[in-house]
Amino acid sequence: MHYEQAGEVVVFFDSREEELHLFDPGALTVAPHVAEQIPDAGAFFVEWAIRDLTAERAREIESAVNGRRNQNGWFPLESLDGIGSKGFWRGPLTYLAQMTADDPAILQEWATDGLASEQCGRIQATVDHLLHQQGHAAAATWAVAVRPRTHLDAEVLGERLLAAWEYNLGSIRSKDVAKSVRRWNR
Repeated sequence: MHYEQAGEVVVFFDSREEELHLFDPGALTVAPHVAEQIPDAGAFFVEWAIRDLTAERAREIESAVNGRRNQNGWFPLESLDGIGSKGFWRGPLTYLAQMTADDPAILQEWATDGLASEQCGRIQATVDHLLHQQGHAAAATWAVAVRPRTHLDAEVLGERLLAAWEYNLGSIRSKDVAKSVRRWNR
């Protein structure tokens, strides 16, 4: 179908969407119009997690989250790869991993909405890679650049992410977070 060399723009033509501008993303600069629509997973989690904690415990969680940020300032999901999904002994970042568990599927679905199936694979793989390496806003920035005529709506993506985060955190009690922080510090 096609091959790609580093930095080369590959253009597909389709009846529903006239062109895709596929490119190797490298280290992306997040587009301001995308950044203002995409919530920051780390900031959302910190705000949620610290609501019933002492100031000292709140700083510990904020420091743990911010210490995992990418150079671009966004929270990459790969920084959660070593964190288990069950048990307090892994600490409060277990809940951040749980909160963002649906994010790859949400981003991939949003980025490929309306595309023919043969075009989806490359976009899904690149969006997933960027999400894990550079964060939500970088992945969305690339998808918007790749599909310039589609006018992907970053606000819609932001709303989907927020809804999933709230749902995924909905069953966790604040005392579970407090207990996980205490055990984390042992």
